[in-house]
Amino acid sequence: MTSLWVEGAGAVGPLGFGLEKFEAAGSIAKEAKYETPRLVPSDLPVRDGFPPAATRWLDASSLWWCQAASRAAGEAVGAGCGQVVGLGWGSIQPVREIESAFHGRGFSAIPPALFPFSVGNAPAGQASILLKLRGGAVTLNAKEAAGLAAAVEACRLVKAGLMSEAVAGGVDHLDPFLLGILKHLRPKGAAPLGEGAYALKITSSDEKPGGALCRVAGWSQAGEPSPPHRYPEIAPLLEKMAEEINARFGWDASRADMLFLPGEIPSLEKASMDWAGRRCPRGRVVNVQRILGACGASSAGAACIAAIALSRREAGRALIMAVATGGAAYALALEKVENAGRT
Repeated sequence: MTSLWVEGAGAVGPLGFGLEKFEAAGSIAKEAKYETPRLVPSDLPVRDGFPPAATRWLDASSLWWCQAASRAAGEAVGAGCGQVVGLGWGSIQPVREIESAFHGRGFSAIPPALFPFSVGNAPAGQASILLKLRGGAVTLNAKEAAGLAAAVEACRLVKAGLMSEAVAGGVDHLDPFLLGILKHLRPKGAAPLGEGAYALKITSSDEKPGGALCRVAGWSQAGEPSPPHRYPEIAPLLEKMAEEINARFGWDASRADMLFLPGEIPSLEKASMDWAGRRCPRGRVVNVQRILGACGASSAGAACIAAIALSRREAGRALIMAVATGGAAYALALEKVENAGRT
């Protein structure tokens, strides 16, 4: 029977390249100030491995995504490998550069490479070019749930045979302009804002690939309309997605021993903990927003951390859920496999 597998994970985030054990990451989060944004270190060599001329005009979002996608994809990339990229905030800085160049020095002053950013598809397009990913490239704007939305959509596309394999995840850049707006809107005690890029390589095979980190056990999506800048009541959404995964894939959430749930603001964190206590009593809840920061990409980071933990036998079954303001919600269920490979 054909299954979906996670073959690789890549990250460019506050912890640098890659993802440490989540226990270590948690201790880092506790040591940092709670209000301090989780930022990608400015000294990371994010251009390494790519021709200098090809990255001359690339912004942070594209550079981070290309690095994370490259690390997730590894060297064994099939001819039909595509990608699904989730954007929470979009590429704000390049759009502002286009506008300032145009108004300040005229049309001819606009760097041509910045034009794709006006439609929010530059990270996917640049990764297709630099990593030679010949499959389809899909960009999703799913706000706080962007990274997990991309992973769920990649599972659908690969399962349907529309991509032979896919690199999927999210990327967000905490542009200073955006930070100046968002920091005034965050409620007291909210998780710190964050940025970064996190990617998984998802493939389909009748047999477990040699380097598989874990198996994709199921996925689901739900929605509850709410105002565009407010979260809906999340407990019913979490339960609805858990029930759908059980009905479609026979995967019982009550047996999950590792959980990544919405926790961007205190009310979400409390509702998630209450739901987990009732529905998944044996599960350990990891608030990834405290570790990586609250952004659309962090839910993809949660999936990366879960995949690595499963490959290291630190957990057996992991459930990742994300809810966005406006009411969209996504869930991904992962489980360990025997003889898991590279991390």
